[in-house]
Amino acid sequence: MTTNVYKPYLGSGQVYARIAGSAAGLLPVGNVSELTLEASEDKKTLKDYTRPGGGTYASVTRIENVTTKMTLHDLNKTNLARAAFGNAITIESDTVVDEAVVAYLGALVPLAHIGATDVVVTNAAGITTYVLGTDYEVQGGGLLILAGGSIVQAAPLLVSYTFPDYSKIEGITQSAVILELHFEGLNEADSGKPVILDIFRAQLSPSKALSLLGDDFAELEMEAEVLKDPSKSGVGISQFYRVKQV
Repeated sequence: MTTNVYKPYLGSGQVYARIAGSAAGLLPVGNVSELTLEASEDKKTLKDYTRPGGGTYASVTRIENVTTKMTLHDLNKTNLARAAFGNAITIESDTVVDEAVVAYLGALVPLAHIGATDVVVTNAAGITTYVLGTDYEVQGGGLLILAGGSIVQAAPLLVSYTFPDYSKIEGITQSAVILELHFEGLNEADSGKPVILDIFRAQLSPSKALSLLGDDFAELEMEAEVLKDPSKSGVGISQFYRVKQV
């Protein structure tokens, strides 16, 4: 086998993930613009006291920890739940009849579900039906009660509506997730040859920021500590991660 010194790298590819140790398939996490591995070291040095001028007599370096970082651009329910230490719940479409709310003029009245359509708003007795565009407007998360309409301040209302399928993420309800990560990479600087990275166990840290308003596409920064996988054993076999390339 000859040694190929020429190996510039410009990568693209897809990151896949699953709960470490689970009997489940590796699923794509979406569009990832950055995937890195970073190691920090614990270095011990002994000064040379045997001669003038000093210097280093001995040095020992140990790996303190390895972290992986990803920049995700698909804020789907799974990625959001993992970043928020939460759980993702799929709510199936349905119809709500006579949800009770209280009106405040000029204010948003949240509804129990989002994306309401076919909205009917009445007074608490169900006798008076209010007019869309005159008494209220429908927003993504509820009703905006319009000043100058027929609805009075603090009036109890009944709202009937239909809502679509949607996802709900309850933040900070789970412990840290440990993922198995697999990167199916291609080296564009070397004729698109495959570059494969396997991280056996990566314990996620909570996302430090979640941008939901701004002038550019949102990014979801995720960081994880690479943990030892005791199931990997043998001489020269890593218990942390592995890279394969053509």
